[in-house]
This record gives sequence, structure tokens and C-alpha cells, in this order.
Amino acid sequence: MRILLLGAGGLLGRHLVAELPHHGHALTALTHPEADITDTHRLDELFRQPWDAVINTAAVCNFDLCENAPDVTARINRDAPLDLADRCHAQGAKYVQFSSDYVFRGDLERPLTERDAPAPLSAYGRQKADIEKEIPHRCPQSLVLRISWLYGAGGKTFMSLLPSLLASDSSLRVAAGKTGRCLYAPDGAEWTRLLLESPRTGLVNLVNDGDTSWEQFAHACLDEMDAAGLHPRCRSILEVPYADLGPNWSKRPHHSALDISTLSREFPPGPRPWREALAAFVRTQKSFAER
Repeated sequence: MRILLLGAGGLLGRHLVAELPHHGHALTALTHPEADITDTHRLDELFRQPWDAVINTAAVCNFDLCENAPDVTARINRDAPLDLADRCHAQGAKYVQFSSDYVFRGDLERPLTERDAPAPLSAYGRQKADIEKEIPHRCPQSLVLRISWLYGAGGKTFMSLLPSLLASDSSLRVAAGKTGRCLYAPDGAEWTRLLLESPRTGLVNLVNDGDTSWEQFAHACLDEMDAAGLHPRCRSILEVPYADLGPNWSKRPHHSALDISTLSREFPPGPRPWREALAAFVRTQKSFAER
């Protein structure tokens, strides 16, 4: 396939840059400075070329910024993805866009399926819910992949930074009481490719298998680092109640585990368990440390 990747400088984008050419795809990967998805003139130029598929990983994931400047961030998180969907439909290209578990309220303590109705609490969640609703209508030949808790080497999320935090700090404070499912970025890139290569369209939940929490993930990461011989400095993980973290935290879903039955039925056995993916992540940290 001739694939255009936008947002190639982000965590998932970088892993797609590694994944797609390895499987024979002709990839044009552009970072934000090379192609701002809100720049219609730049997009006009890019869409003069024929594409078999367009993948957009560009987004504003800064939760507080989305709350404080929703009109500004909506241009990137909602308006630009809808414009890309229109352009892909006009050209006959398959469009891949990413959504989030933040489309849910987080009051159901069970895995959430693609059929569960979104009920976002935040500006960021509303922006993602809007694209989930609109993109399939604008571009029927599209995939909207709902992900959560993305982490990996070089990422800036809490889970991405956790090995270095555990290695350097004697104790660590972790928000407790939030449950969900995480996605290891290399696994996200692989499953995105598999879905792109398949006839599948529509909304699909994409995470590693199994529920967890931030505090459980932190304890498991510490265990995996010990097992790998990384000798983390941290010996104490302090669990801070979720309700004590400030008013904006109330707008984040408390329980947002994404059900992956759809993905697992179509590609059995489905994504690997989160603990297995975490072990792979820790091994990459060990290889970096040994260089």
C-alpha cells in the first residue's frame, strides 16, 4: 500500500514508522513540523498524490489544555480529522483515526464494548466522541481505533516514564483507584497494520488484554525490573486516592477498560496480555541500559 502517516513524531507514529515498511508498505511519514493537519494548503498539496491509506496519529493529548482551550484543541482533535475523512473518501483511500477511552463516563465496572454509548465528561472526551460518530459517515472506508493508556520507549506518559522513575526515586506516588486497559506502543502499531491490511472498517477497541490499574501496573513494573536485574532504587509505592488528586481528575473516567472481543474474534487469539507486554517493555529498557 501507499500510505500517508501524519503525526509521525509521536509515540505511536514512531512505532508505525518502524512497523509498516518492514511489511512491504510504501510509507510517507510526516511529523507535525512537516505537515500540520490544520493547514489546509499543506493537505491540498499532499492529497494531490494518490494514497491507498492515510493514518492520522496527530492529536492534542494534554488533558488540561483541552479543558482550558477547547476551541483551540478541537481544531486538531476534531475538525482536522473530519477534514481528513472527507479527503480520504473523495480519493477512495482508507482512513485510520484513533480515539480514546475518555469517551466514557467511567461509572460502569465492566469492559466497555464498541456498542456502548459514549458519555464523555471532558472536552477531550467530547472531541473524541464527535469523531467516533462522524468519521464512519464521512468516510465509510475508515477505521476508528479506540485506544487507552498508551505507553512505550520514548513516550511521555506516566506508564512510559515509569521504569526511569522507579530506577531513580526511592519512593513513588501513584494515583490509585482508576482501572482500565493499557496498550504497548509496538503492539498498537502491529495491530493497526493488521487491521489496515484487512477488510475491516468501523470502530474497534485496541488495547492489550486484561484489566489493570495505575498502582497495579507500577507494582508489576517494579517486579519485572527486579526480575530483569535492573535494580530499581524504588522500594515504596505510595497509593494516592484518586479522589484526592484535584477537581480536573473528576473529569477522567474512573473505570474505562475496553473490551477487545471484536478484535480477538477476528484475529484470534487477539492482543497479548498486558503483563506480557510490560515484560517486553522492561526488556527494552534493560537493553538501553546495557548499551
